[in-house]
Amino acid sequence: MTRLIFALCLATISMLLSCRHEPDLTNVPEVHFSTEIQSILSGNCTMSGCHDGNEQFSLIGYDNVIANGSVKSYNAHGSKLYNSLKGGGEAIMPPASSPSLTSKQIQQIYVWIEQGALNN
Repeated sequence: MTRLIFALCLATISMLLSCRHEPDLTNVPEVHFSTEIQSILSGNCTMSGCHDGNEQFSLIGYDNVIANGSVKSYNAHGSKLYNSLKGGGEAIMPPASSPSLTSKQIQQIYVWIEQGALNN
């Protein structure tokens, strides 16, 4: 019985510690698709054999990123692209054989989506 209570206490503490507050993006500079997001994707995701449209779906260009990345404006956590990059999606990208995006790059994608995923 003591072990059960101890296990429940640990589970409760873990759940409380895992709760995170979303950052306040009020004063964060606007992230631009054309100069920041597309260059991240081009440098990491759209090489031959990956998301260039030949073997898998394309992440080249705004329309493809929105459609194929299942990007939901103002909702990074509801977007397949962001979840895949942070490791919480159905598919974790990039695959282990490729270098991971930096935390700053993933953060830029998060901010861009949260700012409305604009074609700017």
